[in-house]
Amino acid sequence: MVVAAKPIRMVLAKVGLDGHDRGVKVLNRALREAGIEVVYTGLWQTPAAAAKAAMEEDADILGLSLHSAAHNTLVPMVFEEMRARDRGHVPIVVGGIIPPHDVQPLLDCGVAAIFGPEVSLDSIVEQVKALGVRNGKPARLPDVGRPEDWVEHTKQGNLSALGRLLSWIESDASPEQIEQCLGSGPTRAACIGVTGAPGVGKSTLIGQVLREVRRRGLRIGVVAVDPASPLTGGAVLGDRARMAGIAEDPNVFVRSSASRGAMGGLAPTTGAMLRAMDLAGMDALFVETVGAGQNDVEVRKVSATVVLVMMPGAGDDLQLQKAGITEIANVFVVNKSDLPGADLLVSQIRQEISREAQVVKTVASTGEGIPELVNMLLDARG
Repeated sequence: MVVAAKPIRMVLAKVGLDGHDRGVKVLNRALREAGIEVVYTGLWQTPAAAAKAAMEEDADILGLSLHSAAHNTLVPMVFEEMRARDRGHVPIVVGGIIPPHDVQPLLDCGVAAIFGPEVSLDSIVEQVKALGVRNGKPARLPDVGRPEDWVEHTKQGNLSALGRLLSWIESDASPEQIEQCLGSGPTRAACIGVTGAPGVGKSTLIGQVLREVRRRGLRIGVVAVDPASPLTGGAVLGDRARMAGIAEDPNVFVRSSASRGAMGGLAPTTGAMLRAMDLAGMDALFVETVGAGQNDVEVRKVSATVVLVMMPGAGDDLQLQKAGITEIANVFVVNKSDLPGADLLVSQIRQEISREAQVVKTVASTGEGIPELVNMLLDARG
């Protein structure tokens, strides 16, 4: 795999009321193919949500897609929110249909580049790459501050420092440096790992679980891992888009992470990133694996509780007898249980794996079964 030591990270946000994201998805792919890690936050983002995502993801660039004719109102608000989160140095680019007479006011406001419909994808990618690099390296880590400082500020609840600390862990630090700064071993807050095959609804399920956990007053940290391209090292990190509503909560910290060539469902530094979040005083930690196969069992090493998400019709009972991912789960979730075969799958889990297995049926799209699942997870967390 061709992976840059410090891939450029770009957050893309659809700010405003426009409900179309086809163009952004095309751009996501072009950026991924250029070796960039692009975090897509989803539709209908507020300026505060976009800035919060840029802080948590420690983005090199924030891209705003605007088609609601409110750019002269929304863009200055985004700048204000970025400065409030110690991210005033991050370049902001704007894409969309911008009338010619509004271009200069946006540039005067501080916008680094404006991409109208006439700008080619190749040109956008090249400008993004140029903006995302300073002195030959990604720009997200200023020359001020040390990892030890970020650790201390994180312990004091400074989430901006936590964002920078996570970037240092992910892209700059050696294992020895990480252990020196963070220690080793399990986190104080028990970690809940969520795994399962692609398409079973993990991200949507986690979004619903986070809402329910927040209703119970707990602060939450999430590391969501997505696969990196084996050809370019780029990645589209899209789990945040399915958690859009809860990700705006100031007591929920979400960090997207590319697998960067690691096998087993996690990134090489996932465990250390969870320990860093633990320093910030989170009450519960969640890690979402990439779409996992039968042998992707690394989540067991970082999680006190492992949730395996399954869905009806995805295989016969022989699949449940095979070694691997089914052996490490503490809780089995039959998601999309409104589909035919849900009760049969529950019976197969109890028969082939354990009659005492904790099994819950959910429909993540509607929230059905989520309170029961959270009760299981918090009881297991202790």
